[in-house]
Amino acid sequence: MTKTLRRYGLIGNPLQHSLSPFIHERLMEAAGIKGEYRLYELQENELAAELPRLLQKLDGFNCTIPFKQAVIPYLQGLAPSAQLYGAVNTVYQGFGHNTDGSGFRSCQVPLAGKRVCILGAGGVARVLAWEAARGGAREIIVQARRAQQAQEVVRMVQAQRYAPITAADSASLGPCDVLLNGTPVGMWPQIAGLPVPVEQIQGAEAVFDTIYNPTATRLVLKARSQGLWAKGGLQMLFEQAVEAQRIWNPEVDFASLQDELDQIRRELARQVLKQSPIKFVLSGFMGAGKTHVGKLLAQSLGLPFVDLDESIVQRTQITIPEVFAQQGEGAFRSLERECLQAELSVPGPLVLAAGGGTLIQQGAADLIHSLGGLIIYLDVPLETALERCGNHGDRPLLRGGADAAALYEQRLPLYQETADFRVESQGKERDIVTAILTAFELEV
Repeated sequence: MTKTLRRYGLIGNPLQHSLSPFIHERLMEAAGIKGEYRLYELQENELAAELPRLLQKLDGFNCTIPFKQAVIPYLQGLAPSAQLYGAVNTVYQGFGHNTDGSGFRSCQVPLAGKRVCILGAGGVARVLAWEAARGGAREIIVQARRAQQAQEVVRMVQAQRYAPITAADSASLGPCDVLLNGTPVGMWPQIAGLPVPVEQIQGAEAVFDTIYNPTATRLVLKARSQGLWAKGGLQMLFEQAVEAQRIWNPEVDFASLQDELDQIRRELARQVLKQSPIKFVLSGFMGAGKTHVGKLLAQSLGLPFVDLDESIVQRTQITIPEVFAQQGEGAFRSLERECLQAELSVPGPLVLAAGGGTLIQQGAADLIHSLGGLIIYLDVPLETALERCGNHGDRPLLRGGADAAALYEQRLPLYQETADFRVESQGKERDIVTAILTAFELEV
């Protein structure tokens, strides 16, 4: 569409993991824009010298931490969006804009008439507070570690008389209809974090997490396991970039490119997986389908697949029943943990099918999380599991008159407790894989 090369970029620090070049280059390609997008990692003391030069050199640029407010004195003015949020993330023709609100609104979080709890009080939490108020929230509660920052957000919204808003600590947060996470808790590589207790999630109706790496945090996965409306920040990230392109290239009809935009967003999710290489660990009772589903999932994602039992056999050069017979269950569990740690310590993403007893061992879930793994529980009825196991010849704990029902009931609450995401596993394997891919926004 355009013949003259247009130059765009991102200023901030650090930028080594930024996805902006990938997104904007793909958007320009789809729109027929001849352009380039580069990263400009600046030190804070370089801004005064470099920004005037970039304002002259570039056709437009984005700003991220720590410059969203620092750039304001160098601009000719602020668009209403930047005035509202008190921060700039997009610059065009010397004017500052903010596209975060547009990105958030595209996610269509149910806010009207709801008691909304915002976690955090930083820049993105301010956007969440404004949008919750403008979206018709019945009440807004801001919970942050820094009470002064929380009070600043409260005063900001109170000044517009949109909705009742207060600050609260975690002890007095109370039940919320909608949880909006504006903190980095749960972000790669510290994916074990949950910004609120599980009980707080269970009492909600909807959950939104601004984090996009991983594409589904433990917060989002646990909410989806409860059947709640839940979404991560990937769409917000993508749509705020599309809005920036609209500002820079107003002649382009991006609405007519919806199919292309949908494809780019799917590609973006796979790109995030490359940068945030989580391990998909499948847990569940014997016969839950961990190996079959795991192989299909790995194939769909183009990832390595590891069957933990096979890993143990390769290490010992004897079968699992022989390990039990010769060394006992205690020795087997120690060996199982060693193999689990070794497999998850290999760099890069993978899919791992755990044994039926792997995740019930004390500390196993913490180990998985510490090594970048998220736990997907394949929930299968006992009858289906036993039917799949056949005569149990290779299942040491189901031989010798062992009570399968008692073992199942003993393990069930432990599977549920350690799960980050639960999926029913009695249907078709392809449908189970699709449910997992959808939860992580990785569907084809």
